[in-house]
Amino acid sequence: MSVLTSHSAHFHGAIPHKTGTRLRGAPRPHPKRGLRLVAPVTDRARRMPFVVVLFVVIGSGLVGLILISTAMQAQTFELAKLTAETRELETTQEALQREVSELESPEHLGPLAVAHGMVPSQTPVYLQLSDGTVKGSPKPAEERSNIRQVVR
Repeated sequence: MSVLTSHSAHFHGAIPHKTGTRLRGAPRPHPKRGLRLVAPVTDRARRMPFVVVLFVVIGSGLVGLILISTAMQAQTFELAKLTAETRELETTQEALQREVSELESPEHLGPLAVAHGMVPSQTPVYLQLSDGTVKGSPKPAEERSNIRQVVR
């Protein structure tokens, strides 16, 4: 039979390799004519565009994250400023509403009416809103007839 190499003898079912059956310089037998040996392509040249694209994608992602973070921080500061302004305006509105309620009160309007020469009528008249009729007989009040001063 043939001589097995020490390396191939360790594998079960390995095909034995004949040594010394081919002469030096003789062409090797080709088991399949469609296959041929080609020169190896360098891995660096093949990987370079992928690496460049990968760095561009990662770099643009990081720049995008920084821009989004900066925009969100600016919006947070704007929100805090607007919230403080809203609180201040609400406080001003409440103070103005209290002032209007105080100025509309009868205790405040009575002395102002007397100061302007107005007097209350001793014969009140009522207007019926459902049919538009007047209940009572109106009489004009005389100046300084019944009230001299309104006291709280």
